[in-house]
Amino acid sequence: MNRHEAKFIQEIIKDVLTKLDPKYLDVPKHLVGIDKLAHNIFHFLSTATDDVRVVGLHGMPGIGKTTIAKVVFNQLCYDCGYGFEGISFLLNVKEKSEPNDLVLLQQQLLKDILRQNTEKINNVDRGKVLIKERLCRKRVLVVVDDVDHLDQLNALMGERSWFGPGSRVIITTRDERLLLEADQRYQVQELHRGDSLQLFCQHAFRDTKPAKDYVGLSNDVVEYCGGLPLALEVLGSCLFGKNQGRWESVIDRLRKFPNREIQKKLRISFDTLDEPTLKNTFLDIACFFIGRKKEYVAKVLEGRAGYNPEDDLGTLIERSLIKVHDSGTISMHDLLRGMGREIVKEESPENPARRSRIWSQEDAWKVLKMQMVRTQCIQKSTFICIFIVKLITNNHMKVLLILFSCLGNRSCKGPYTGCEKIRRQITKHRIIYKNENFKITPNQWSRTHRIFRPAF
Repeated sequence: MNRHEAKFIQEIIKDVLTKLDPKYLDVPKHLVGIDKLAHNIFHFLSTATDDVRVVGLHGMPGIGKTTIAKVVFNQLCYDCGYGFEGISFLLNVKEKSEPNDLVLLQQQLLKDILRQNTEKINNVDRGKVLIKERLCRKRVLVVVDDVDHLDQLNALMGERSWFGPGSRVIITTRDERLLLEADQRYQVQELHRGDSLQLFCQHAFRDTKPAKDYVGLSNDVVEYCGGLPLALEVLGSCLFGKNQGRWESVIDRLRKFPNREIQKKLRISFDTLDEPTLKNTFLDIACFFIGRKKEYVAKVLEGRAGYNPEDDLGTLIERSLIKVHDSGTISMHDLLRGMGREIVKEESPENPARRSRIWSQEDAWKVLKMQMVRTQCIQKSTFICIFIVKLITNNHMKVLLILFSCLGNRSCKGPYTGCEKIRRQITKHRIIYKNENFKITPNQWSRTHRIFRPAF
């Protein structure tokens, strides 16, 4: 056998191995709390029909969307005998949003399904044509994981007709709006308490239940995680093999300083908010409005921003950053709230007076002391609210503190006698409006940060 024949045989072996290469995806051995949802998705997609079916999974970061998609993908590939002619799992699509990245995704999709290298794709539009031409008669299974822009979906599956009859598509995303054309949409919820404890223990003890002396500490961590699988896995792995003293130290630190690995994952949702107004609305809610009625929050935010915030609130709901319950109250996952407040703290870690928002009574009193403001008109025992307005003049930041008591109808005394009118306005709407008593120029007011009533 000469060198050319040997090379030819190697090419044949490589091609055969490529075509036989299984696409089974690795998933954790012990899955917790996802069986019912995975079964429902599998049942819908495994039903033998010739229509192209699309399902979408949405939810906050770290909630388990990708894991569920992998489980269903494996079941459809190897357990149902559905007979797909090609399969592809495109992971972490959000990280590939530039035109060149989209071209690489298109090439990967074609290579996975056709099991051979295709012609080089020069641009996204050419890739669309090739996908439609090559796959329109093939029954395929495609998972597009962690999508965050419509352009990504349009580049990979602009129309259902791009894939052949009987094809199945799974999309995972943090943004529910990207799933408007899906046949079924599933919101992945936080784990229940029992499942949370079991998942945590699998990582912290390599068992399904906590060790005898660690029951209370384990419950503290599970409560902190709020049913978020990412947090349960990260903290469980962090605490594995440590003694009780170190557990107590870690838990105590978590109450003051969020875990960076978890925060980094959660922050993606904040950083990808398209408009500064959306980011401001999220931070306002994280700092001040959890547990408040949506109608009340909308009025306050409208006074701050100068426009109806209904669309902003709707976007935050669609991106799983806030929830509005049947009672009309707004809620947010505790770890998302912590992430939002940490973003504000990063504006000035050591000096709360330089932050855009103050929600902590401790920080508010610290600012009062720093500014040497006369506070004899209000006793600490009757102190209910602090409103802090930052005025920027000649690049020098001053802090104007408006203090009032919600007990009784006392007027402000001392240097605050001129603010009774705005005091009544604050008491009524819990928001600071422009008022002639403060002699603030329109230009200054446009740059004013209004700080709302915290829930002490």
